[in-house]
Amino acid sequence: MNLQKLLYQNITWRGLYYFVLFILNIAIARHFKAELTGWLYYLVSIYAFITLIASVSMEAGIIYFASSKKIDPSTLLNFSVLWVVGVALLVTILFYISKNLFNISVSNEEYLFALVFICGNLLISFLTNLFYANKKFIISNRIGIIINLLLIGAIFFINEKLWFNNEKYIFTYFASYLLQGIILIIVFLRSEGRIKFLLPSSQQLKELFRYCMLAFISNVIMFFVYRVDYWFVHYYRSAEELGNYIQVSKIAQMFFVLPGILAGVVFPVTAGGATNEIHEKLALLSRSLLLVYSIICIFLIAIGYWFFPFVFGASFHSMYVPFVFIIPGILALSALYPLTAYYAGKNKVIVNVTGTVLALIVIIIGDWIFIPFYGINAAALVSSVAYITFHVYVLLYFKNENKSAVTDFYTLRFSDLLKMKSSLFNYLNTSLLR
Repeated sequence: MNLQKLLYQNITWRGLYYFVLFILNIAIARHFKAELTGWLYYLVSIYAFITLIASVSMEAGIIYFASSKKIDPSTLLNFSVLWVVGVALLVTILFYISKNLFNISVSNEEYLFALVFICGNLLISFLTNLFYANKKFIISNRIGIIINLLLIGAIFFINEKLWFNNEKYIFTYFASYLLQGIILIIVFLRSEGRIKFLLPSSQQLKELFRYCMLAFISNVIMFFVYRVDYWFVHYYRSAEELGNYIQVSKIAQMFFVLPGILAGVVFPVTAGGATNEIHEKLALLSRSLLLVYSIICIFLIAIGYWFFPFVFGASFHSMYVPFVFIIPGILALSALYPLTAYYAGKNKVIVNVTGTVLALIVIIIGDWIFIPFYGINAAALVSSVAYITFHVYVLLYFKNENKSAVTDFYTLRFSDLLKMKSSLFNYLNTSLLR
């Protein structure tokens, strides 16, 4: 299957997945309001950070070594499941130690939420990348779509006077991640048609962890680039401002869905050695993202002041200005995704690591200085500056390495529109004739 067809297939299904996820976010925001929604997603951010640490970016190593055929996918699956079991035991041990020895106030509910969320997300991440390494972009997204649709429907049955109240829904929300991970394991085993009870050799493990550690450093730094401002806003500002800002951040992250989808194809293709004309396609992808997102952002600038409170509820009335301030950063980071995936696939993760470090430095210094006085507006503007810094660094590195013109990533050509139109119609015709 060629690169363009893989791109459109992943765009279709991953796009549907994130669209349903966005609808779920709206439903949760409207039901729980700004303050409780802020608490829920703040808790999710903490669990997501623990998940990131627990994964040590194994998902990056899985897709790289499975795509390059250096380690058998079944062997990687066995090791992944064993890793998740080990993480579950470690989380349980840490819970009892923190509660009984250090008297840290952690409820049984919070422990259970953390356990199912962390283990479920690890399984989803590992299994999704195993499917992606085999150029299968539909299966994991289809399962995620179904589960999130069920979560949306469950909101309408919440009743504080009956058994299924807010607390039960929140548990269902967290438990859905573990359910999705278990289903993915079953589907993968059925698709493989055989079970191999093998683990990676010591040499394979050494290569796997060597690759993962650089990706892990990059992902940890990028996590802070995306979310460290939550902690600054939480510390210096009100709960309502935090709820508004997290929704702005989540909207910004929705813009990164399509670039992430494209990167999900560029990575395994590059890791697999298929790099013919890849430089030209990277520039085309960046130019196309800039065009499409510029149009969307202009539209949201025009309607956002009324649109955000209408969609999320009246308590989200402070979203508009921060969103306008974060738009330059959205455009800069979105156009960068194809390049960061390219360097990850070429085993040059150090380029991405250096860029994220620069961005994180900008965010920490900027947030520390400006958030106490200017609130969430400053948080959004500082994030924009950081994303632009990251973009400039990686693009200049690519330019110097490949002797290509920077303007290739910004100057939209009429031929680009013809190429996109032609490839889209070819994909639709092929899909409809199946």
